[in-house]
Amino acid sequence: MPYFAIFILIIFSIPAVILIFTFFILISNFVREKEKKEILLPYRKRNSLLSFQEKKFYKVIDKIAEDNNYLLFTKVRLEDLFWIPKNISSKERFGLRNRIKSRHVDFLICNKDKITPILGIELDDWSHASRKAKEKDKFINKVFTSAKLPLLRIETQKFYNPELILEEIKNKTVKTKK
Repeated sequence: MPYFAIFILIIFSIPAVILIFTFFILISNFVREKEKKEILLPYRKRNSLLSFQEKKFYKVIDKIAEDNNYLLFTKVRLEDLFWIPKNISSKERFGLRNRIKSRHVDFLICNKDKITPILGIELDDWSHASRKAKEKDKFINKVFTSAKLPLLRIETQKFYNPELILEEIKNKTVKTKK
């Protein structure tokens, strides 16, 4: 009789062990597959980094930069361009950083060797005409002036004259060297 009980126990235990083993394999595969699936966020790539007007201007300013041994950057965050001295209280520093944190300059011309900022360029279109936009522009002008970095504002145009733009760049950069 004890042999019969052991035989029955073995016969029923084997399928139970196989069932439990299969269950754990299925669960582990399910967990691994779920981990493999990437959680997608609702971000989408823009078709272009620059607006239509900015692209038109970029083609002109890029050639000027290349011909004059400058580096040209687009959409540079003001927070990456300017810093606030440590002697300013942390509360004031926080407020000053917040005012420039989400702002950028359309184009930045830098010295090619040291990548030192030489001139910021803002391309002003119709969106700069509102009172609120003019206040923001006035603040940005003040930031550039305070940091002793010239800022050139150029109205959007149908066609850009490279010689005239180069002359304006030289005038702005020479004035700040004095």
